Amino acid sequence: MKKLEISVLNDYYGGLLNGHQTEIMRLYYDCDMSLAEIAAETGITRQGVREVLLRGAKRIEEYESKLGLVNKVKNLAERLEAIIEGTPEGAPQRKELEELQKSIKEL
Repeated sequence: MKKLEISVLNDYYGGLLNGHQTEIMRLYYDCDMSLAEIAAETGITRQGVREVLLRGAKRIEEYESKLGLVNKVKNLAERLEAIIEGTPEGAPQRKELEELQKSIKEL
């Protein structure tokens, strides 16, 4: 579960890391590469890759702790879902709300 959480945080905050960290985080979380594969790709040791991943994960967790973007988007999506459920099927606003919901899920 932790890997999925870090992957989501990386989607939001990964661009705030330095280029080296960003690439290693991308390879591990988005491309599902192993430490050995990333080490071979980047020319550093497996231990070096692991340390970059740990530091990067810590940093993006700190960003979420301070900014809370992932949590805010999740709460917004949940509130919108409740509004949609309370809106009648044929209501014109429902279609607009569902489009808004789709946009929020893409965030």
